[in-house]
Amino acid sequence: MRDPYQNELKLRPNHGLFRETIFCFLDLQVGRKLTEDEVLQINLITKRRAYRYIAAAKEEWLYPERTVSTDHWKKFGDGYLLMPEPRLVHMGGEVVVGYRGGGGQSFSPYGHRGGQAGFKDETREKREAEGLRRFQAEWAMKHGPKFTAHNNAFGGHLREDSAEMTTEREKVYREYRRRK
Repeated sequence: MRDPYQNELKLRPNHGLFRETIFCFLDLQVGRKLTEDEVLQINLITKRRAYRYIAAAKEEWLYPERTVSTDHWKKFGDGYLLMPEPRLVHMGGEVVVGYRGGGGQSFSPYGHRGGQAGFKDETREKREAEGLRRFQAEWAMKHGPKFTAHNNAFGGHLREDSAEMTTEREKVYREYRRRK
């Protein structure tokens, strides 16, 4: 998610399927604030992707296509529906584990182990940091200073950009718009 502008058809870093991993539980985003139309869009995705059965507490909820604003997936949430709140995403994330008997392991944010190819990739880090900064600014201009979700870092409550941060994000957003 660090660089949503990258080519989605390229293989992601460290794309092995079944392997051990570790992550910071506090970084999980919860409490997402959705509009009624965004809920209908998610329900439509769920219905269209269901293999066999769907269920709902009310019969009308079984038919989100009747009231949803669009059924074009790329336009859901103005193209942002399935994205996490980028202002809660950060760079870094290397985890180092030490074991009681000695020794240890380290994991990159993508699950690479220390010494494995791709563990330290300065070029990828720089590209992702720039993409994340750009997307944070774009998201802030679309959604305003109030965050649309929260995680358990910093007390686990909804946060808001300061006036100074909002000004900085506007500057970054204008800079990238000018480059287009």
